[in-house]
Amino acid sequence: MSQSSLSAPQRASLLEQCAALDTASLSDALDSLGIDAGLLGIVQQVPGTRFVGVAFTVLYEPVSQNEGFKNAANYIDDVPPGSVVVSSNAGRLDATVWGDILTHVALSRNIRGTVIDGAARDIDTVTRLNYPLFSRGRFMQSGKNRVQLKATQVPVQISGVTINPGDLIVGDASGCLVIPIDQAEQVISRAISVEKTERDIIESVAQGLSLAEARRLHRYDQPWLAAEAKTPSAA
Repeated sequence: MSQSSLSAPQRASLLEQCAALDTASLSDALDSLGIDAGLLGIVQQVPGTRFVGVAFTVLYEPVSQNEGFKNAANYIDDVPPGSVVVSSNAGRLDATVWGDILTHVALSRNIRGTVIDGAARDIDTVTRLNYPLFSRGRFMQSGKNRVQLKATQVPVQISGVTINPGDLIVGDASGCLVIPIDQAEQVISRAISVEKTERDIIESVAQGLSLAEARRLHRYDQPWLAAEAKTPSAA
């Protein structure tokens, strides 16, 4: 299912289902399909925040300081509500591409969160506003004379993972991952099964089974499959 073939209600349904899932179960589902999707090194900067949204991608490139001020952030005027801003600054930690002003604008535009392969600043403000910001680091030095906007809504890479405009992005305390939009329905279905399998195992242990018995009973080796699709255990 391509991005263009998704209707607005279909996309809204996928986002709603994703909102009830954590990155751990989604990661297991993605693993079962052989999809590398975790953005290694991108971490939650405001404890307790999470997001689920549609990727709006932003690509930066470095400039020489003697080139003067660059308008590197006006792209935010074009970000649709419900999006997650995904900014690639090539992991650079000495030139921030997010701060106080962008946080206020994002909240006023119903932008759901921000992912930065690089650094952000004004973390006190971001924390006070409880804005879901995920980045590789934090630093105070501005990027406005050090980087410039190269492109928006193009594929970007973070930690070797490609994020395309329109992909689903999920972030929580465990980290951040991308779900390719054309595989989102299958990934979410499998993640729901993963979470059910784990709940069943926990409940069986609470009722007296050993962990080994509970895992075997509920086929922990196949947690992403619905119960009726699991191969019976040989044990």
